[in-house]
Amino acid sequence: MMNKETVKTLQDLLVQAAAEYGDKVYMREKCGKEFSDTTFSQLKENCRRVSAFLNECTGGTKTHAAVIGATSAAYLTCYFGTACMGNVSVPLDAQLGVEDLCDHLQRADAEVFFFDKRYVSMLEDIRANCPKIHTYVSMQDVDENGVFCLSEILSNYQPMQWNKIDSESCAAIVYTSGTTGKSKGVMLSHRNLIDNTMCQDGESSTEDVTMTILPIHHVYCFTCDILLGLRYGTTVCVNDSMMRISQNLKLFQPTTLLLVPMIADTIYKKIKAAAAVKPDVSLAEIGRGVFGERLKRIYSGGAYLNPELLKAYREMGYIICQGYGMTECSPRISTGKDDDTNIGDVGTLVNGCTVRIVDGEIWAKSPSVMMGYYNNKEATAEILTEDGWLRTGDLGYVDEKNRVYITGRRKNLIILSNGENVSPEELENKFSGLDWVGDVLVYAEDDGMITAEVYPNPEYVSSNGKDAVSEVFKAHVLAINKTMPPAKNIRRLRLRTLDFDKTTSRKLKREQTTKGEICE
Repeated sequence: MMNKETVKTLQDLLVQAAAEYGDKVYMREKCGKEFSDTTFSQLKENCRRVSAFLNECTGGTKTHAAVIGATSAAYLTCYFGTACMGNVSVPLDAQLGVEDLCDHLQRADAEVFFFDKRYVSMLEDIRANCPKIHTYVSMQDVDENGVFCLSEILSNYQPMQWNKIDSESCAAIVYTSGTTGKSKGVMLSHRNLIDNTMCQDGESSTEDVTMTILPIHHVYCFTCDILLGLRYGTTVCVNDSMMRISQNLKLFQPTTLLLVPMIADTIYKKIKAAAAVKPDVSLAEIGRGVFGERLKRIYSGGAYLNPELLKAYREMGYIICQGYGMTECSPRISTGKDDDTNIGDVGTLVNGCTVRIVDGEIWAKSPSVMMGYYNNKEATAEILTEDGWLRTGDLGYVDEKNRVYITGRRKNLIILSNGENVSPEELENKFSGLDWVGDVLVYAEDDGMITAEVYPNPEYVSSNGKDAVSEVFKAHVLAINKTMPPAKNIRRLRLRTLDFDKTTSRKLKREQTTKGEICE
């Protein structure tokens, strides 16, 4: 059984997974009406071929190789083929425009670029703006000057024998989402990623099948789907489109799922809509029709999960194990368990993670905590103490059972003229799960007035009209204010006709330049 004693690096993890699980299917992808399967052994051998290619084109010197695209065996081959020989992988957001993509490549000092073929149209701009990149590799076959194709590399290169690598060396530079400013490159060592992979036991087995849905450049997906799959011998099935989640759930019949609250909510709304059409069929039965008969557990993280949604899933027979973390911690700080019956927390501290509360802020220390931000000592010093504590920026507390509770973000705090502190997230969460709400942002205006600004659900507006939205908005805020102390009361309401600006990961940017109409 793999553990922290036998596995120290991503190289160790991949080699031992191949030794233990061999010809078992690790990754299953749709290829037309057929499946394309990659075994644990095949993945290791293909990664070694990519390493041989990199060793040749870099002259054996250390390099940073960026990789961008959807989840696939090809993507992992490029990622691990880079990191397992001691180089640094730079996973990039597949939704980036060419300007931001070039910025990320430049700031990460990327010299090799592995890409999905849909980025061919950007190559001219990338070549012009990223002079450090000397090697371009398409993960699919393309006919493009100066571009290698992964299939040719796998055919023409023999597997390279890897030398042992230092567990403290950097394995990846992972960019933050940049909700309140410019994204930062988080340096994660092999030790960081392996510690987070090994921080719990018994989370999965060789009998399990997971369907990976989230973007692979997120460390949440990479650690909890990809790396845990290698540790436990799990088969990882690839959801090829957000539009086909329902079809793929039926196709792959997973036993475990990793979700974010937005996806969990979307699926539940579809189940409710189906139940409205078939009132004689229970939600649990409709749920089984959506998720399949084998689903045992759902993990959720990345954002606030409405307790009402948690209860709704339980009524269907599914426990959502809620966790908490951040890219800077590889990512897990806490995780939920199958037997968790509490509502309101974000899981129990993972093994090896210590937390302390400093002026209401959660500080974490564990072997999973990042090395620092790449080429950004100032930002690193702001978040990491000299003795290794990670200032998470999250407000909250930990109870006597090591359950973690989040109440807001320190940098988002509204400080009133009387010295009172108001967490906007606490108020925003009270709008979660409402059919008429698309998105909501709570902030203090220049006159100090606490304001709730809502972008209503367009379908609700279409069916009921703007005036109806205004009335339900005012009634809901009155109900909220009755449950809150006067200092936390929402005093002004605004309705938007355009959605909020968001990051590529669909998180609201808190600094919005336009405000909606005042709702009188």
